[in-house]
Amino acid sequence: MKKFEFKKLLPHITAIVIFISLSLVYFYPVLQGFKLKQGDIEKHKSMAHEYKSHLEKYDEPALWSGNMFAGMPTYLTSNVKYDLSIASAFNAVYKLWLPHPASTLFAYFIGFYILLLCLRINPWLSIVGAIAFALSSYFLIIIEAGHTSKTYAIGYMAPILGGFILSLRGNIKLGFILIAIFTAAQVYVNHLQISYYLFFILLAIWVTELIYQFKSGELKSFFKRTSFIALAAILGILPNLGPLLVTYEYSKVSTRGGSDITISPHGDADLHVNEKGLDKAYITQWSYGIDETWTLLSPNIKGGSSYPILAKEKEVERLRKEDPRFFNVVVEEYQKHQNAISGYFGNQPIVSGPVYIGVILVLLALLALIFVKDRLVYGLGAVTLLAILLSWGKNMMGLTEFFIDYIPGYNKFRAVAMILVIVELTIPLMAILFLNHLMNKREELIKEKKKLFIILGVFVAVLVLFYASPSTFVDLTSNKEEALLNARANTSNTGYNLESELISYRSDIVSSSILYSLKFVLLAIILLVLFVMGKIKQKVLIIGIGVLVIVDLWSVDKEYLNNETKPNVSKTSSDRYLSWIKPNEFSVPYTPSPVDVQIFQNESRLNPEIQKNIQNRVNELKKENSRFDQRKMIDIEYSELMEATHYRVLNTNARLDQDVRTPYFHKTLGGYHGAKMKRYQDIVDFYLGIEHYQLKQVLAQGGQAGLAQYIPTMNITNMLNAKYIIGPNPDPKVQEKLYLNNYAQGNAWFISKAIVVPNADSAILGLEKLDTNNEIIVEKGDLNDIQLKNQYDKSGKIELTEYQPNYLRYKYSTNSTQLAVFSEIYYADGWKAYVNEKEVPYFRANYILRAMEVPQGEGVIEFKFEPETYIIGKYLTVASSLVILLLIGGFVYSEFKEEKES
Repeated sequence: MKKFEFKKLLPHITAIVIFISLSLVYFYPVLQGFKLKQGDIEKHKSMAHEYKSHLEKYDEPALWSGNMFAGMPTYLTSNVKYDLSIASAFNAVYKLWLPHPASTLFAYFIGFYILLLCLRINPWLSIVGAIAFALSSYFLIIIEAGHTSKTYAIGYMAPILGGFILSLRGNIKLGFILIAIFTAAQVYVNHLQISYYLFFILLAIWVTELIYQFKSGELKSFFKRTSFIALAAILGILPNLGPLLVTYEYSKVSTRGGSDITISPHGDADLHVNEKGLDKAYITQWSYGIDETWTLLSPNIKGGSSYPILAKEKEVERLRKEDPRFFNVVVEEYQKHQNAISGYFGNQPIVSGPVYIGVILVLLALLALIFVKDRLVYGLGAVTLLAILLSWGKNMMGLTEFFIDYIPGYNKFRAVAMILVIVELTIPLMAILFLNHLMNKREELIKEKKKLFIILGVFVAVLVLFYASPSTFVDLTSNKEEALLNARANTSNTGYNLESELISYRSDIVSSSILYSLKFVLLAIILLVLFVMGKIKQKVLIIGIGVLVIVDLWSVDKEYLNNETKPNVSKTSSDRYLSWIKPNEFSVPYTPSPVDVQIFQNESRLNPEIQKNIQNRVNELKKENSRFDQRKMIDIEYSELMEATHYRVLNTNARLDQDVRTPYFHKTLGGYHGAKMKRYQDIVDFYLGIEHYQLKQVLAQGGQAGLAQYIPTMNITNMLNAKYIIGPNPDPKVQEKLYLNNYAQGNAWFISKAIVVPNADSAILGLEKLDTNNEIIVEKGDLNDIQLKNQYDKSGKIELTEYQPNYLRYKYSTNSTQLAVFSEIYYADGWKAYVNEKEVPYFRANYILRAMEVPQGEGVIEFKFEPETYIIGKYLTVASSLVILLLIGGFVYSEFKEEKES
């Protein structure tokens, strides 16, 4: 057995220490107990509030949530946990229990470091490569945005790739372990779009390896290794089969699945209905500009983030001092024309910053493509080019349409610019491969030094030309601004030419950005030339390139994610940071508005049990010695309110699809999620969106009187039991006002007539004039063997007596068999109905609701959410986790045994 050598471990220990240190230094407020304020995390907390409250109180996951879009599964709105999952355990250990978001940055670092070690790269050079990868601007920007699942999915890309290459070329056992574990971890964090893009890289490398092995006559061995890779990937997926199965099940009825209708909201044939995936315009809404691609090597080629110039305090101060004329133009544009000039002049709807990889890394990657004769580089180069072309989306519509129409899965994902995550991995990797080649085969490069120097010279020359004439390389105004400028060309009576002022200002921005990049690339070129000429050693080259990369990327990253403090606030104040908040504000990100308090008080008067439940919960926490403050009290109050009641709210002051605040406090008809139910979206497009808009106008003009006149006609709002309407207040001093909707139809009611129609088109159109108090529309295909026996008895009663997110209990009494309709969203994959503890069929009515036959007499109706796919997934998670552990143990034992025998 080989003697243990600590010296071999030293660079790896050093790497971990460096990665931890950099992560904590970058996010040092976490050491003071602060939490990063992240927009999407706040939204997620609102979406998941009911789920979280139920889990805390009952220690069981509620797989259905009623607080958004009148109800939907929690598979995509909350992190539904599966017990005894190896992926969950590994995810915690891998981050070394570092506080978030330092843990995310560490995951970036260590993942890429593992990849480079799999390629047998010098550990000290691997440290530089890991830093270069992790500090890519987009990776930091999405941390600030709160795209947590995406960040970890990206962090797991590199080690999966490392295991893949290792399995194809080297130690198949170690590669197998890496693929299985990191695939499990990546699928666990549930960002399938990133996993899908990773497959592009793996496929490109696999194809190049296939060609090489074919030429070498080693196909048998190659396919054997491929089968091991496939098995490892399957094993990695199996512990996550539960969430994957329920997500797949839900996708069929979500906006990412097919449509049940063939008409538009106008009633005519809709030629643009996408039966298989997302709409093409929606998929390509975020398309990277062709000229915007220059941001890969210079950060401010398109100006940075979309925030208006006047919202950027540093830029305002700079303009006041250095360019007062343009500052006055910006102010006048806003004051006179309400035109807030954006800092970003690309054509994406909104961005938080550029995708900046680093000019040094781009140069080194280019040199790798020219000088490194390795099939791995060829595969990386090909997939890099493809990713850039696909990131252009609607700017390269021919290629994009081909992928949408013919490449499986491509039409399931939006924001095609995200595919640049491929480039953010491949360019740093190719850059390190070139440096490794340079250090190991310097003599070969000396023979080609003329070619090398020419390429370096051309690269610098292009940047110099770019600096001298920015408008030759990029557009300095966006399409939206062009339209504005054209419209005002002949009508402007200002004392300035807005177009020329804009172009001059932005030309300076681009030139400054190029100059910034030139400084770093020239210093890097000097290091490269000195090393080729034998004037410096490897150590100096590695340290020099490492320092330049850190300074370059760190400086850009800090423009978008930093630890800035508020002006004129004490450095010891708990409110001193702009982007960091106290833990209690992070846990409970919203405070109730006067309208929320009004609803709470009204419901508490109607149901005294609410206050009793709140006090009981407080007493329990006191017994547990749990710390709670005003924010925690808010959480408790509105959690108990949501459980003890079952009304809904329509907030006309917020967009239906971007209502992120209301779901935290109440069950609402709006919400915030990219994959709501397709039928609910149809209802929004055909009716609810119109009711929402018109109601807002009515309330703004007529208040309660206008509401009384208009609300009886609001079929959808009423059948979805919107008891409360939040709208504008005619009094401009008060922002919003609460209105009681006396026409809300309640939780359930009996109807006198069922109208059977042939299809979904007829069903949704029929809702316009339907008397939803007394009638339902039923699609023939939804009935199965149900006969619709209905002897309407107006003396019949039905009322909700218990509410849980995944359980509803009603009491009823009727003198005849009747049809009842429930103001609950129909979802057949999990909801089961019971009458007096006996399972009974139910069916869809009014396009989105549930209905059933209720037998004569008195009794109890229950709806229970019991998705079989979730239950199957729980068992598969445990079983497959055990299999992976046994296989890993077996591999480790065999390696140990072989080493001992040798």
